[in-house]
Parts: sequence; C-alpha cells; structure tokens
Amino acid sequence: MNLSTFSDSVFDVVFFTTARLRRLAFAALITLGFYPHLANGTGVKAGPFEIEFRSERSWGGGPSMNPLASYKHARYKLLHNGRAVSFSPNSTNGSKRDWMAGDLLEAHFLYSKGTPVVLVCTETGTYLVNDQSGKPVVQHLNGAPATRFQFLDSVAGQPGELQGLNAGAHAQAMGRDLGKTGTLMMLPELNGILDLNTLKFQTYAVLKQHKWVYNDPDFGGFSFDESPTGQARVWWPTKGQFALVRYTYADKVKSFAFELVDLKTDSAYLVPFDVGQTRLTTLDDITPEWMNYYFQWSGEKLSLKRDQKPLPWVGSLNAASPGNFNYNLQPITPEMQSALMTFLVDHFGATVDGSRQMSHVTGLTIQGQRFTLSYYATGKTLVLEPQFGSPKALTLQIAGQFNRELAQSKYQSLFTTLGPGGFSN
Repeated sequence: MNLSTFSDSVFDVVFFTTARLRRLAFAALITLGFYPHLANGTGVKAGPFEIEFRSERSWGGGPSMNPLASYKHARYKLLHNGRAVSFSPNSTNGSKRDWMAGDLLEAHFLYSKGTPVVLVCTETGTYLVNDQSGKPVVQHLNGAPATRFQFLDSVAGQPGELQGLNAGAHAQAMGRDLGKTGTLMMLPELNGILDLNTLKFQTYAVLKQHKWVYNDPDFGGFSFDESPTGQARVWWPTKGQFALVRYTYADKVKSFAFELVDLKTDSAYLVPFDVGQTRLTTLDDITPEWMNYYFQWSGEKLSLKRDQKPLPWVGSLNAASPGNFNYNLQPITPEMQSALMTFLVDHFGATVDGSRQMSHVTGLTIQGQRFTLSYYATGKTLVLEPQFGSPKALTLQIAGQFNRELAQSKYQSLFTTLGPGGFSN
C-alpha cells in the first residue's frame, strides 16, 4: 500500500471535532490500533458529483453528554468523478488533497441553470462547489457553517419556507435536493444571498440586522424574530425588495409592521399596518394578492392604501401536526359554533360524538374520520382539528368550501374584533 492510498483510507475512518485535535489524535489511534466505526451509505449522485453519507458512533463528546454512552454523528464526503473534493478557505482547487478534507458537516444539491452544484458546510465554513471543464471549483462563501436557508423565488417566483439544513444523523439526510426552481438563496447566518444564476454570493449589512432584538430601537421599537415569523413573505424582483413581519407590544397591545428590505440600496424601512383592518389572522395569509389589495407602491416605497374597504373575514389553515392542518376562525362570536356545526352536518354529514364532549370541545365524526371543534373565548377563536389519522384532504375540503361562503359575505355578522394581542396562532 503506497502512502497516498494509506492516507485516503485513514481519511475515510477518522473524525474528531477540530482539525488540530484530529492531527494529534491520528498518531495515537494508529498506535492503539483503534478506528471509529463508520457505516457507509450509498452515495447520491447528480452530474459529476456524488454525496456519500457516513455515520459514526463516538463516546461522550460534550459537557451535556453521558461520557459512558455512544452517540451517532452524520458526516458526508463529496466526490467529483469518483475523487474526494478538498476544502480549504484559502484555495479554490478542489482537486488538491488535504488531510481530512472530505469530512463534511452538510452537503446538499442545488442547481444553476439546470446544472447541479453542491452547497457544503465544514468546520471551516460554507462552500459552493461547481464543475468547470471537468474540474471541481470550490468557492468559500463564509467562515461559518450555514444552518438555515430560504429561497426568495422558489414558489411561483415567491418566497419558499425558511428551512433548516441539518436533517439529522441518518441516510435520508444525505445529499438532499434543496430545490430546482429557486435562484436566489438567502443564508441567514451568513447575512447574504447566493445567486444561483451567476454563482455569486453577496453579503448585506441590512441582513446582518436580522438578529433577535426585542423592541429594536433601530426599527421603531419593532422586534425581529429569527423563527419562521421573521422569514421573507413577499418578493418584488423588479424593485429588489422583500417584506418580512416585525411586531411590538405597548401595554399588552400587539402591533405589526412590515420591514421592506431593499437589496439594491442595502437598506430597510417600516410600513406599520393593522391586522384587524387588513383581516389578517395568520402570517401565512400574506400573499402578493393580499399585499396588492391593501398596499401600493409610491415610487420605490411601499405604503398602506388609505380608506381601503376590508375584505370579508375568512378562516385560516394552521399547521396542526406534520402533514396536517387545523381550520381556524377568528375573531368570532360564540354563535359561530352553531353556524359551523350546521354547515358540517348539512354539507359533510357530521355527527356529534358525545363521549368526547367537554365544556369547550365537541367531538365530531365526519365521513368516518374523527375531529374536534373547540371554542376559545379568550382568543375569540373556533378551531376544527383533525384527530390522528384523519386525512388532510378532508380538512382542506371543509376549509375551502366554508371560506368560499365567507368570501361571499355570509356569516360576517358572526365575526367581531381582534383582542389587544392580535390573532391567535
């Protein structure tokens, strides 16, 4: 076995959390004859690239871990035409072999004009790898590994969901395809946007301000939330602007404002709005159509339309569990319970399950599936919730049909005003 082959074998089995510790531990491991156990998964391929999943079990590993227990870690290796790709912050030559160069934290496929490229996270940061004339070219985006992403234009040209990159220590996490439709990928931890058309990454000072700050004085006292609450909601490509939501409290009264992020000028401005006046009961209802109805452009600035007649109240769908939804009606009067019950009986053959009835909850059976109808007086909210195993399609059908009637101004007298805390999640 020559030295090159030997180094490649060692590379495939040895992992420690820092590059310095790896080099120090290398000699000790060889001396003791110990190699961490790695289970190699089948690689996922796209074009000349292959992402190979590797799982490792090690003892302990941190102050909060049991030193006598073993823990499973997911690691990845990126291959280009069968050869491991090297990663170094100071080099774009992915063909150059470095010690431990292929031990990755994350590796996922993206597409540039239909051609696969790879987003990679290592201990030394975030990289983008593409093929040029049959060779891997590595671009170092940032010294920190990315953990989340959001496309500004992946759903019919509008923002997709804010998502995490780390999918866990299992083979299904290997080589995920992050999407073929998006071209502008926002990486929040890196304060920048990756343009997949040009493969250029640009950082913005305005994105650096998107850190959790309560009552942020730089934004009129409106707080920023790093959870999906603070994700991009609407994108205007011709303006180079996207909108996200900020909020603030004053004497338990919750107020909202859009932050408009202008990428052309690397700046932002606020547009306050009233959720009751705009009939907003969930952030997921913020769509281009909704924005166009209540807001307008004055030059390069978005503003709220004055004296715009509110649309009718309608219900909203909120995530209840993975793959399912609740149907929520708010702000409603108690009489809405009877109205919705009558609708469910007349249109869907609903029956009451007396064994599951409580003071504010009614058990229902609808087309053989179990639901609960719950009324919350404090939040002025009525929630139709599918029970475990109930199909999502039936909930969507009920919500769609009742919303069509609400949109025709039916049952509007059964709505009231939102409380000081705004809508209920």
